Amino acid sequence: MRRPSARTVLAFAAFSLAVCVAAASLGMFVHGEIHNFRRAEAANVLSFYQQTMTLKLRGDLSEAGGLAVKLEADPDDEAWLAEASGELLARDEVAYVAYVQGETMRAAYPEDAFGDMVGRNISEFSYLYTLAKVTDDFVVEGPTELSNGERVFLFVQPIDVDGAYYGEAVMALKADYVIEQLDFASLEEAGYRYELWAVSPQDGSKDVIAASEGGCDFSNAAKMSFNMPTLWTLSIMPTDGWVPSNWTVALAAAFTVLSLLTIGIVVAVLRLRRMRRQLDEERRLDPETGLLTYGGFVEQLGKEASRRKGPQPLTLVCLMVDDFERTALSLGWDARRSYLQEVGDEIAHVVEGDYFAARVSGAGCFVIALRERVEKRALGDLMRGLELALLWKARIDGKKVFCRVRSAAVRYPEDGDDPAALVERMVSLLERDRPEGFGRRRRS
Repeated sequence: MRRPSARTVLAFAAFSLAVCVAAASLGMFVHGEIHNFRRAEAANVLSFYQQTMTLKLRGDLSEAGGLAVKLEADPDDEAWLAEASGELLARDEVAYVAYVQGETMRAAYPEDAFGDMVGRNISEFSYLYTLAKVTDDFVVEGPTELSNGERVFLFVQPIDVDGAYYGEAVMALKADYVIEQLDFASLEEAGYRYELWAVSPQDGSKDVIAASEGGCDFSNAAKMSFNMPTLWTLSIMPTDGWVPSNWTVALAAAFTVLSLLTIGIVVAVLRLRRMRRQLDEERRLDPETGLLTYGGFVEQLGKEASRRKGPQPLTLVCLMVDDFERTALSLGWDARRSYLQEVGDEIAHVVEGDYFAARVSGAGCFVIALRERVEKRALGDLMRGLELALLWKARIDGKKVFCRVRSAAVRYPEDGDDPAALVERMVSLLERDRPEGFGRRRRS
């Protein structure tokens, strides 16, 4: 078995590397597309959840807005405020209700826990009160601690009278209740980890409002920020990562198989082509002489005829070794093989110029096509030289035997417009003119 050349090995290695790089690039592209698709999906979930959460914080959870509306209509109706506060505090989730007039705490309920706050300036309390006054907008803060140590979310709604800031309605809901109402559990059920944090209005630090269990790095998470009016940020990311590890392993395995399959298919195709070429060469080449077979010779003649515009001049010489088969049978296969193996070399020693040759039949008949027009005198010398070169000298039963060689020649296209037909005509003429009885009387 012939070993592949270094060039073939290098080319195969380069091709295999290119296929592996292409497969890896395609795998990374698919990995990236999955990542982008999952991020886009998370962005949609994030947008919907943020809008829902904002609506709950601004409306469904807090009733500070309702208190503000009533107080705007009658800011001095403290009896109503006390009654309304009592109804609110009867609910388990409500921890604190207050009323600020200007910059002074006018009322705080329940009085037994927060009565000492009445009459004090809002600068003594959470910066949230001042922020609501400055922005004249609804403000939420939490979780934060009240003076009694309870963790709550503070909801502050400014009160405007005659178009100007007048005071604030304040309400506090227990932190656990608010977080439960924000329904972060639905995010976890959807397969996401989450983190909600806000920028501290006092020192700009990060205050984590709520986060999923188990520490997680949200630096690569999908994020959405919104104002309450402090900056709040909600971050989410899939629990199993943007591209799950088992998906990554499956992609790596799939594209590894794809690259190996591609390499295998290409190798199989190349081997098939090489086998076909080898079969074609075996069909075109005579195994005993290395010359073209008759079919290969005719095929080559066709190529010569169609290679250029107009006929390609050819000189065709046909040689026939008389009594070839009888002599070969008498001498044996080794002598036959030795003679036939030397035919190509003998022709090459005699013929000068560009030519191709073939073994026309198994009975010692050969043909040579020279790609030029050989003049009559030179053609005669060439034919005699070929006859002498192919003369088979042997010894049978102690006697010298000479298998004489006869020849014939034609020119294409002068002698005919079909080179294959010219060869067939020369062979038939040489067969017809074989010396009578030569098979029975060897020349010695």
